[in-house]
Amino acid sequence: MRTLQSYLITDPYLYNSNFVSLLEKAIEKHTPNYICFRDKLSTFQELKKYAKTILEIGNYYKIPTLVNTHLDLLDMGFDGVHLNSSQLSLIDNFRYYITFASTHSEEEVKKASNSDYITFSPIYNSKGRKGLGIQELNRIATLHKGVFALGGIVSDREVNEIREKSCAKGFASIRYFFQN
Repeated sequence: MRTLQSYLITDPYLYNSNFVSLLEKAIEKHTPNYICFRDKLSTFQELKKYAKTILEIGNYYKIPTLVNTHLDLLDMGFDGVHLNSSQLSLIDNFRYYITFASTHSEEEVKKASNSDYITFSPIYNSKGRKGLGIQELNRIATLHKGVFALGGIVSDREVNEIREKSCAKGFASIRYFFQN
């Protein structure tokens, strides 16, 4: 059976007194290859506090950590960046870091050609958006060597389908890691 890499993405709605415990439980159960700190809600001071916690946990478990969108936090010690689709023009600025880029179309995939990895989404129906499906994921995998499926991956059913029917390098998710 083919091994997929996995990419845990954090969710600011989980940042409460149980967050460290939830994150450690998810890591111990699923052993992700990467952790992405994603937060579009918190103040800058809160971001720094949460980033510090995620960096400490990543270091403890020896898992590379990436920061999503908030590039000004990179110098706190993150191993890389996850650029949103409006930041794709910045990829070459981070060639000494691990780079992920969010993509949702062939045009964005082409703009992200110099990134190490891309997330392509949504593969499955997710939050009111229609999934693009495994066939489209496979087509995109011919355009970029490091495609991670994203969107609507909530259980082993989706992970197994990606493993068995796609050419993706891996998958990324929030809900899969924190609901299972």
